Amino acid sequence: MSDEITFSDRLLVGLTPEQRDAVMSPARRHLVRATAGSGKTHVLTLRIQRRVADGEVAADHVLAMTFTRKAGDELRRRLFRAGVRDVRAGTFHRAALNLVTQYREDHHLRPLTLEPNRRKLVGSLAVQLRESGELRIEEWQLPRLEQEIGWALSQGYNGTLYAKNARRLRREAPLAPAVLADVLDRYVGLCKSRGLMDFDLLLSEAITILRDEPDVLASFRYRNRSLYVDETQDMNPLQFMLLRQMAGDDPDLFCVGDPNQSIYGFNGANPGLINEVLATWPDTVVLDLTRNHRSTANIIAVANTLLEEGARGIVPAHDEGELPLVRSYNTDEEEAQHVATWLAAKHQPGSPWKSMAVLARTNAQLEVVASYLESAGVPNERRGPEHSPASDLSAPERNARRLEELDADAVALSTIHRAKGLEFQHVATIGWAEGQLPNYNATTPEQVAEEQRLAYVALSRAERSLLITWSRGRNDPRYPDRTPSRFLDPIETVIAELEARDAPLRGEARRARLAAIRASLEESVEALEADQGSRAPRI
Repeated sequence: MSDEITFSDRLLVGLTPEQRDAVMSPARRHLVRATAGSGKTHVLTLRIQRRVADGEVAADHVLAMTFTRKAGDELRRRLFRAGVRDVRAGTFHRAALNLVTQYREDHHLRPLTLEPNRRKLVGSLAVQLRESGELRIEEWQLPRLEQEIGWALSQGYNGTLYAKNARRLRREAPLAPAVLADVLDRYVGLCKSRGLMDFDLLLSEAITILRDEPDVLASFRYRNRSLYVDETQDMNPLQFMLLRQMAGDDPDLFCVGDPNQSIYGFNGANPGLINEVLATWPDTVVLDLTRNHRSTANIIAVANTLLEEGARGIVPAHDEGELPLVRSYNTDEEEAQHVATWLAAKHQPGSPWKSMAVLARTNAQLEVVASYLESAGVPNERRGPEHSPASDLSAPERNARRLEELDADAVALSTIHRAKGLEFQHVATIGWAEGQLPNYNATTPEQVAEEQRLAYVALSRAERSLLITWSRGRNDPRYPDRTPSRFLDPIETVIAELEARDAPLRGEARRARLAAIRASLEESVEALEADQGSRAPRI
C-alpha cells in the first residue's frame, strides 16, 4: 500500500486541486469541461496511468478515442512515456474499423473495402444520373454536393430524415432538399452495390453491428471496459451514436472537452453534444478545469473577448506579460513583411524558431508570408491540413518511439484548424478582416459563432506574445478595400484598457495615488504602535 501511495503522490506533483480531482475521482463517469491551456489531455492520460497502476482497470481494457491521428499519436506518446503500453488509443474511425474488420473475419464475409475519396464516388453517381436522364449535376456543384452528403451522413440521416430536417436547419445545399434526399439514398445504394464504404458509412456499419449482434456487443464491452474521449466538443451525432452503443447504460466513461474550441461544424461536429453526454448518463460527475497554464494574463484577457459571457471565468496561471498587438496594413505583402520582422525580433536565446507560429484562416493566406520569411532567411515549415479520417486508416499506427523525434527548428505556418491542440511561445495570426475571419462563407449565426470560436483558438495558442494583423488588400483585385474583422473591436478595447492600467500616472492622478499610499502607511504605523502598546507589560 505504501508503494501505491508514494506512486500516487508522485503522479500528482504540480497539479492544481481541480486537476487532482479529475485524476483521482472514484466516480465511474466524468465530463471534464476544460479551457484552453488547462492540461486536459495531461489529466486524461494521468487518470489512465493512475487507474492502471492502482489495479482499477487493465491497460488492455482501456479504449481512448479522439478525432484526428495527430491527437491519437499524442495520447499514445504520453502513455508510452509513462510506461503504459497496451492501451488502445486512436480515432473513432480506427475503433470502428477494428470492430467491423473483426466482425467480417469472424463471419467469413468479404473483407472491408474503404473508399477514402468521397468526391470520386459522388462524381460517379453524378455520371450515372446524367446518363440515365434523371438528373443533371453540374461539375461546379460536385464539391458542395460532396460536402452536403458528408454532413447528412455525419448526422445519421438517410434521405427521409434529411428532407425532414434540411429546411428546418436552413441548409444551403446545391440541390432542393427533396432532390438531395434522393441523391443521398442513391449514394448509399451505390456504395453498397460496389461493396464500398466511405468513413461515415464505416461508423454506421459499426453502430449497426453493435446494435444488432448481442454477442459482438458483449465481447466489445468486455474488451473495452473503460472508455475515454478526448476533445469531446469535436464529436458529431454519428460518433455520439457509436459512443452510446459502445458504452451502454452504465459505462466507465471519461469525457474531456472545451465547447469554446468546437471548430469542426463543416464536418458535422456539434458542441451541444457535450450536454447530451449529461442527458444520456445523468449521474455523470461534471468537473471544470478553469486555470490556463499556457498563456500570460494579458493574452487570456484578449482571448476572453471572444467567449460568451458565461464562459469567461478563466484563471491565468502566469503574470501579465507583454501586451498583445493589433496592426493593420495596406497590402498583404506589407502585412507579411512586418510579420517576418516581428518574428525575427523574437528569435533570441530561449526562443528558437520552432517556438513561433503564423496562423491563418486558410492555407492560401500563408503563401505570401512564406515567401517573405524565406527572403528574410527565416526557416519555416508548412503544416498541412488537419489529418482526415483517411490518413488515420490508410496508415498503420505509428510507433511511440518514432513520435519522440524532434521537429525542425522552423517557424510553423499553419491554418488555425491545424493548430488546435498546439502551443507556441510567440504567435502571429494574420488576416483578421471581414471575409477572411469570419470567412465569407459564414452566413448563419451558427456559422459566425463557429468562426468566433476559431478566432479564440488562434489567440489561445500563444504563450508569451501575440500579434494580430489584417490587411486592407489594396492590391488584391478579388477582395480590395477590406474592413477589419468584427472580432477586433472588443479586442482593441481590452488592449486599450490594459495599456491605461499599466501607464505611469502623471499630474494630479500621481499626487492622489501617492497621498493614498502615504495615508495607508500612516494608518498601518498607528495600528502597529497601538498593538504594541496593548501588549506592553503593566508595572
